[in-house]
Amino acid sequence: MATDDTGDGQVSPPFSWLEPHPLFCIIIVGENTKAFGIQKDFLIAKSTYFKRYFAEKKEDKVEDVVRFPDTNPVVFGLAQNFMYTGSISTNPQLQPGYDLLIEVWKLGNQLGIEGLCEAALSAMSTYRAATNSIPATELLVKAWNETPEGSPIRALLLSWTAEYIRSSESRSEFTKSLPQEVLSELVVAMSHLNSPPVTQVKPPSSPTSSQPKNVHYLDHEGEGREVKVTKHRHSDALPNRVKKATPRPSQPAAPKPHKTKRNSVNVNDEAQFSQEQKLGFCSDLLNRMLSGPGFWTRLVGPFKEPVRPVEDGVPDYFDKIKKPMDLSTIKRRVDRNEYSTAEAFEADVRQIFENCYTYWGRNHEMSGAAERFQKSFEEKYADMFKWLTRNADGSEAV
Repeated sequence: MATDDTGDGQVSPPFSWLEPHPLFCIIIVGENTKAFGIQKDFLIAKSTYFKRYFAEKKEDKVEDVVRFPDTNPVVFGLAQNFMYTGSISTNPQLQPGYDLLIEVWKLGNQLGIEGLCEAALSAMSTYRAATNSIPATELLVKAWNETPEGSPIRALLLSWTAEYIRSSESRSEFTKSLPQEVLSELVVAMSHLNSPPVTQVKPPSSPTSSQPKNVHYLDHEGEGREVKVTKHRHSDALPNRVKKATPRPSQPAAPKPHKTKRNSVNVNDEAQFSQEQKLGFCSDLLNRMLSGPGFWTRLVGPFKEPVRPVEDGVPDYFDKIKKPMDLSTIKRRVDRNEYSTAEAFEADVRQIFENCYTYWGRNHEMSGAAERFQKSFEEKYADMFKWLTRNADGSEAV
């Protein structure tokens, strides 16, 4: 028998598709007002939020309109799919990424959809097993701030973060990026570790045979993503029809300029170094980016290979990006001596960042990965003349 949680003493009859359900609820979702039409009785049976909402209404209408302007249509679509099928994703080989699944959990908690929060946590665990990664720092902090204290999702994310800190070579840098209140809860979480270590934060991460494809090539608004968990390249791509993970501006913001720093070496007479010497530095820097050490591997992983629009699920990529670029292409050009100046090499590396910002939008986590990569590149590239001076003095390159 169905239970009553509306406080009116009435017990709702069990829902059955054998009965007629002529009344609909039109749910307007997101900034761009995507409309979902769902039977009113079905919503009442599946969601405590809608059960209370309709219990407070005095009359029945053929169509009721409910608005969720701050909800992502992709996330609501996944919740709708769960209500009808019992699964968040209908394709076991195509799973939503962390950003979508966290939002699905929040929506399931908000609407009181039975089983959805548990399904979202299960899907997150599946995603973790497939990618051997945890959400990026920004996403972890955002989820911590937007979920209830003591909630299962916060406990899960904190335990994963604690495992990463235990196993990562970059634990010091990583912990410095976390707010103090998160670190306080991590102290407790780290005392209850019982799972295998996590090898990386996602993004950025380096490709492995079990991980998805190029993470920075998706639809340009920085939107929700799914990953083909059986693929080996870094891509968290939904089909092209999928829209935003969170409401974003319709036009990506202009990339923030990075000012190249100069070090303390006296390099006023840059002409003392030939283009051949400068290109030697570029080649050395590129080799370090592609082969390590570890922090480079994590930074450049998503940007090493060229995008494949069909395989990566982004068939419109070349419509929006007119000058694709990646580190493997730059490496081939270096090996073939196609660069005549260091500035040409620098321009191609910067093209990678510009493409990512343009296609994803500035607020997406992939653009965050590009910003971290760009910051390290700028710092190392600014050391060119220091490197050249040391080599000219016969010192070992750093």
